[in-house]
Amino acid sequence: MIHSNSKEAMASIAPVTGQARIEVLRVIKEKCPITRQDISAVLGWEINRVTGRVSELLEKNKIVEAGNDTSNRVKRGLLWPTSL
Repeated sequence: MIHSNSKEAMASIAPVTGQARIEVLRVIKEKCPITRQDISAVLGWEINRVTGRVSELLEKNKIVEAGNDTSNRVKRGLLWPTSL
């Protein structure tokens, strides 16, 4: 569950970040830790769309990548919000 302050903060950055980044950030905050592939499945988006938004959020220090999902043979980084 997202705290009301977080919702207000996300709404306030909407013009700057774009709706797609906000959606990706929302999923990360709700489901962390989570992989890009899992975000893609949750949102029903192509992985390329998710990967681009994740890169933007990493550059803006809104999320961090720490640890790996070990449930798959392929190394998949786990994404976390920088603050909840």
